[in-house]
Amino acid sequence: MKIVVGGVAAGMSIAARARRLDEFAQIVVFERGHHVSFANCGLPYHIGEVITERSRLLLQSPQSLSESLDLDVRTGIEVLSIDRVAKTVRVRDVDTGAEYDEPYDKLALAPGAVPVRPNLPGIDLPAIHVLRRIGDMDVIKAAVDGGGGRDREGGIGHAVAHR
Repeated sequence: MKIVVGGVAAGMSIAARARRLDEFAQIVVFERGHHVSFANCGLPYHIGEVITERSRLLLQSPQSLSESLDLDVRTGIEVLSIDRVAKTVRVRDVDTGAEYDEPYDKLALAPGAVPVRPNLPGIDLPAIHVLRRIGDMDVIKAAVDGGGGRDREGGIGHAVAHR
């Protein structure tokens, strides 16, 4: 079994390449977040309503990747540790907390990065966000929109440059 840790750009590229190299391999992709293969660069455009339909950012789903590339994509699964001797990864379901071990014969690591948060006063305030994933975008968009719609009444519209 081949395991890929990370299901966004690099991880999905690795999984697709592994499939092209071996059409019979069992390939499992673990993604800590709840979305795979999304349009990262489009996230701020959805917040700013240049891209109005959230669904346009979601390029693939675990189901579509299963159907097109025969990949076993597991979202909401965090890899906790790697046992290189036993050739297993310890994983945890982020929603339930359930943990289990998954064996591998080949392992690729593409877990992404941690955003840099400079040491500035107020950086840890609840209204300060990073934008890396769909969930981050949803939180920021809700704050920007407030209770309003396209006019953003009640939100923090000043955080987005209006056209």
